[in-house]
Amino acid sequence: MKNKILVSGKQTKIGLSLKKYSVDSITTTLNKYFQDFISSNILFSKDTFNFRCEINIHLEKTIFIKSHALSNDAYGALNIANEKIRKRIRRYHRKLTDHRAKLAKKNVEINASEYIIKNPEKIKINLQEKEPVIIAESEEIIKSLTVSEAIMLMDLNDQNAIFFKNTKNKRLNLLFKRADGNIGWLDPKKIQ
Repeated sequence: MKNKILVSGKQTKIGLSLKKYSVDSITTTLNKYFQDFISSNILFSKDTFNFRCEINIHLEKTIFIKSHALSNDAYGALNIANEKIRKRIRRYHRKLTDHRAKLAKKNVEINASEYIIKNPEKIKINLQEKEPVIIAESEEIIKSLTVSEAIMLMDLNDQNAIFFKNTKNKRLNLLFKRADGNIGWLDPKKIQ
C-alpha cells in the first residue's frame, strides 16, 4: 500500500527540495513504528516573522496524530513538528499497537451530532443589526475507549477535550485540559 503524503503551502510557495525533505522526514518517522498509514498532510504557512508547519497524520480509521510548530525557517518548523510527532508515537507506541489489535476484534461506535448555536439573548438584541444567525452542525463518532486510551488520543490529536464512551462502566465521559495544565475527567454517575 502506497502511503499518501501531501505537502502544500498556504499562500506561500513550497520548493521541490522542501517537499522531498518533508516526505522523507515523515516517512522515516512513521516507518520506524508502523508498516503503513492512510495519509499525511503537511501544510506550511508564513506570517510576518515565522513559518508555521502543521502535520496531520491519518494513521488508521479512527486514529489521527496532529502537530504544529513555528520557526524562522520552514525546515526548522518541520523538524520541530516532526519531533513532536516522534515523541508522541514513542510515548504511545505500545498502546497504539494494542489499540489496533482491539479495533480489529471489536469496534463499537455511537453516532452523535454536534450543534453550535449562537447565544439566543444576543440574537434578540442584535436583530436590528441584521446579523446572520450562525449555526454549525457536524456529525461525530463517539468512540468506546478506556480513560488511558482517551488521554492518548487527546494528546495525539493535540485536543483540549475528548468525549467518549467509557468501556469499563458504559457511561459517556468527558476528558478536558484544565487551565492549570492538569486533565479533568467528568464521569456522570446518574443521568436524570
